[in-house]
Amino acid sequence: MSSYVEVMIVVEGQTEQTFVKEVLAPEMARKGIFLHSALIGKPGHKGGDIRFDRAKNDIGLHLKQRSNTYVSTMFDFFRIEADWPGKKEVIRIISNGTSLSATEKAKLLEEATLNEIKGSFPECNPELRLLPYIEMHEFEALLFSDASILGNGIGVDQSRIEDILEEFEDPEEINDRPDTAPSKRLIRLHKGYRKVAMGKTISEAIGIPAIREKCQHFDTWLTTLEQLVKGK
Repeated sequence: MSSYVEVMIVVEGQTEQTFVKEVLAPEMARKGIFLHSALIGKPGHKGGDIRFDRAKNDIGLHLKQRSNTYVSTMFDFFRIEADWPGKKEVIRIISNGTSLSATEKAKLLEEATLNEIKGSFPECNPELRLLPYIEMHEFEALLFSDASILGNGIGVDQSRIEDILEEFEDPEEINDRPDTAPSKRLIRLHKGYRKVAMGKTISEAIGIPAIREKCQHFDTWLTTLEQLVKGK
């Protein structure tokens, strides 16, 4: 019997949950990595209120449920609260004039998140079982991995997507200000943009391999998940 692992991903909202279930999970299952997802917070929560105390509680519950499963996260940097572990450090570094890449920001946040969970649930071996992932800067950045497919998906000319991409080396670098975050850019291009339905359709059309090729931090996350199977 081939090796496999199960990973529970605590996600921010319905967009991420649909993406994990319908786009990412089938791709990773072929590699023996079976992904499940759960919305942060209480049943009925629709996402958008990404406080660390809520995330910590959910992560802890999933770590305690089964000792042979792994836990990950899928939260937008754009939406996590200011008191999230590592975020103040990111802001401090940038305020002092040092530039941080999307990957560098994410690494600081993810390491700080892991350290907090290790301190809160040491009996659950989070140092081995928790694989935090913070999206940079939000889910919609992944959709910029293919200008043609994204343009067709929202009904705008491909050149308008390419104009945005000219500003950034990596779709994940598309910034996190309230008026320039990836989703806000898409809404300006097409007021009828619907996160859940269009996010799923467009990401599915682009395909996980193509997204991985363009988005360094997303690729690193999936590579880390793949190594769980190789380590068995």
